[in-house]
Amino acid sequence: MMDELWRAISVPGVDVPGETLTTVSMTPERWSLLFGSLDVWAFQFEDRHPKDSRRTRRLRDHISANVGDAFPAPAQPSAPERRDVRVEVGALGCYWLFGAMNTKIPDSTPVLGNRLDYDAWIDEGNGLAVRSLILTGTREGTISLTAELLRGCPPLDTGPWDDVAEYSWVFWTTDPVGEDPPLGRTLRAAAPEREAVILFEFDPVQPSTCMYRVRVSVRGRDAGTGEEHLIQVWRAPSAPASLIKATDRTGHRRRTGP
Repeated sequence: MMDELWRAISVPGVDVPGETLTTVSMTPERWSLLFGSLDVWAFQFEDRHPKDSRRTRRLRDHISANVGDAFPAPAQPSAPERRDVRVEVGALGCYWLFGAMNTKIPDSTPVLGNRLDYDAWIDEGNGLAVRSLILTGTREGTISLTAELLRGCPPLDTGPWDDVAEYSWVFWTTDPVGEDPPLGRTLRAAAPEREAVILFEFDPVQPSTCMYRVRVSVRGRDAGTGEEHLIQVWRAPSAPASLIKATDRTGHRRRTGP
């Protein structure tokens, strides 16, 4: 992230006396890039370094308050896009949303169970979206999943759904930073030890590590068959996770235990 910002603002080195105040001119585009980088940092370090995260978020908000009206519209990674897929889930009753490079990786990539510490946190949180892990009522079966990559926050319509939740997450649109031409990434869904399905491909945008908001809407988790999920994704600054609607027994059980 900072490599991208540094390339945008770097100038030939100038020797100045110590304790000299130096002013650097920043365009709205560069301020926007710095804002995005700080936002990602604050989100990623929130659990491990909460004090640093809070300071970073205050700086992010200060930039937004003073320059935000002049920010250019963020580049949109292939939005809008929509795809309907079937996702296979196993005995744990979950699947994972994750980004993967779209180069030299086959369309179906198994996700190994030992990549996540399920016992520690699969049943914590709001009963629907635990970080990027989506909890299902179906076990050892398939669910219907509709994925939408959007240009902005969609209207909220909870009527057709049993449970609805939102959370912020980081997706990488290029890897590694600075490659020319940049390598695209895909958003995929997979349950542990099951085959991954591609939801959509991101166009490279700046910063290459971007914050997104994810809205998860589900119905039919209690039925055991015919379970449906809607995953809506759009670029947005990080914000606390939110449980918007909670009516099914599956979500209640995952939140409170047996």
